[in-house]
Amino acid sequence: MTTPTSIGETRSSPPGPENGWPRFGFSRLSFDTGEIARTGILLIVLACVITPLAFLILGSFSNARLPGEFSFANLSLKNHISVWSSPISYNVFLNTLIYALGSTFFGLVFAITLAWLIERCDLPGKIWIYAAIPITLAMPGMLQAMAWVVLLSPKIGFFNKLLMQTFGLESAPFNIYSLSGMIFVESIRLVPTAFLMLVPLLKGMDPSFEEAAAMSGASARQRLFKVSLPLLLPGLLAIAIFQFITALEIFEIPGILGLPSGIFVFSTRIYSTLHSSSFLPNYGEANALSLVYLIIALASTLIYARVLTQAGRYSTISGKGFRPRMQALGRWRWPAFMLVMFYLLIAVILPVLVLAFISFMPFLQTPSFASLSRLTLDNYRTLFETDAMGQVLMNTLWLVVVTSTATVLVSFIIALIVVRSRFWGRRLLDQLAFLPHSIPGIVMGLAMLWIFLKLDKMGVGLFGTIWSVCIVFTIGFMSYGTRAMNAALLQVHQELEEAGLMSGANFFTILRRILLPLLLPACVGVWIWTALHAARMASQPLLLTEGHSNEVLAVMVWNLWGEGQSVVVGAIGTLMVLFLMGLTLVMRWLSSARA
Repeated sequence: MTTPTSIGETRSSPPGPENGWPRFGFSRLSFDTGEIARTGILLIVLACVITPLAFLILGSFSNARLPGEFSFANLSLKNHISVWSSPISYNVFLNTLIYALGSTFFGLVFAITLAWLIERCDLPGKIWIYAAIPITLAMPGMLQAMAWVVLLSPKIGFFNKLLMQTFGLESAPFNIYSLSGMIFVESIRLVPTAFLMLVPLLKGMDPSFEEAAAMSGASARQRLFKVSLPLLLPGLLAIAIFQFITALEIFEIPGILGLPSGIFVFSTRIYSTLHSSSFLPNYGEANALSLVYLIIALASTLIYARVLTQAGRYSTISGKGFRPRMQALGRWRWPAFMLVMFYLLIAVILPVLVLAFISFMPFLQTPSFASLSRLTLDNYRTLFETDAMGQVLMNTLWLVVVTSTATVLVSFIIALIVVRSRFWGRRLLDQLAFLPHSIPGIVMGLAMLWIFLKLDKMGVGLFGTIWSVCIVFTIGFMSYGTRAMNAALLQVHQELEEAGLMSGANFFTILRRILLPLLLPACVGVWIWTALHAARMASQPLLLTEGHSNEVLAVMVWNLWGEGQSVVVGAIGTLMVLFLMGLTLVMRWLSSARA
């Protein structure tokens, strides 16, 4: 019997201590190679997760000019004093909180509205809407921010220009290069994930509680605030904390919208400390900033885990069957439908149309009938005729394939130990595998930077290559991979493996003939999810790669945008979004097939 427990923890009752792991006897000694293998895997995961954190902490006290020159004899509090004696650090801290909290709040409000309309109301076209909302995940945050710059920039924004011409305004009414602009774009980005997490909560909420309240004379408002929301509160709180952690980690949106106007959050402040045209990179101060950033993220994750452990007190699903009652919207039915369409418009339709439009323009210009006569394919020809593009695509392909495959393999091995063995360290292994989720991407990249530069001095040339990014991505994505694999493996009853053992099959035959075919949809789902994220993330590649020979697509888009080549970015972005949408549709199809 196998039962799931709180986040990051599973319990299992395997058929025996060997559980198919090979055991060999040597005269009087019983040498358990399986136990040694599991201990070795635990030590490797421990080293991959703890070693970067150790270098991050030690680096924050280091006075060395470069990470490769680190020495225990050269430690002090200088970096921490410098960081926290500067008013800029407190401003960064405040900006980060406002940005993360604001994005979480507005994103969650919109997600709750969408989920409630689709799951509990008679909204027209809800099947198609439910299928469309997750597709917005295919829109990379960096490209979404760039599209909104083209729309709402004070100087070049299409929408701003239209409003100024229509109403005779002297200045642009909107400025996307602001903290509110960052919150707006990030909250849009957070909606689909929150929506997918909210839908099961609403499906599983027994409507008999609301019906009982209605029979007692409670109004719709009273039922909402005194029955429905209190029942959803633990789940809502867990989703809010998860989204807050996600907003903390993001680099691309604050990088595109905040850096040009000097609005820093932790992620962009760390990046600018290491990449400045006016002063040399200060790795010690970057580590000191990262340490505070990491503490906030870890504290949020601990609160998230604590909330999940208390969620059972609010369980509403029992053995009694029920069907959620649909609420009639009446005259608000079509306005509600238009509200959902408005979200899809600003989340994916408008950004994709903007990127597609500028990709056919010789230079950036406001849409008009005159501009249609200037349509050209030159930007696409430039992409495919440039020698560097071939190298960038090959690098990106290697990055995606190696990272996705490694994540699936590592996640599967860890899940197999956690769910299917009595290994003494399985709970520790499970917690260690989940820990990278608490570490912001740019912080993990900076921590691994110290390790790669130290290894570089020892003759191991990983720094500056795409292989360093593959390692960092695999460690980071391992958190999601193990959660998905744990859940999939728990669904496979152990009697299938026991039957294989009784038929004389060894561990590897059972793995190949029974487990892998049954877990194939989960493996493919993890692979595609990893590929989607590896192809679009820019923070770690910007920190860890050097030279055009190691450039990947996300870094190329970032650099081209910085150079003002927005029309070329439009061409790359259009192709990139179409490709990622295709992957998202495949992932959705696999999820439906598994269900």
